[in-house]
Amino acid sequence: MILPTNTNMNTTYHTIDGATFTAADATDLMSQLRQASFNPERDLRSYCRATARASRMQTGKAHRQWPPDALVADMIASGLVTPQPPTDAPPCA
Repeated sequence: MILPTNTNMNTTYHTIDGATFTAADATDLMSQLRQASFNPERDLRSYCRATARASRMQTGKAHRQWPPDALVADMIASGLVTPQPPTDAPPCA
């Protein structure tokens, strides 16, 4: 799976619990999710490890723990996080 790549704009993501985050990249998204978490772990790597475990328990699918690009790609593939298209994208023909 290819993550959305925007060189000059952020991507907005929606989580299955209704939260919305706008992030520059996967590391930024995971950092924001960690900040909003009731269990942020001791560092980003530990948080990603715990998130991958919880994601597997919730979906039954394996989620890579590291790097954040891989984890976010797995979360998107399993429907836990949904990236939104840029609002200034040209209309489809």
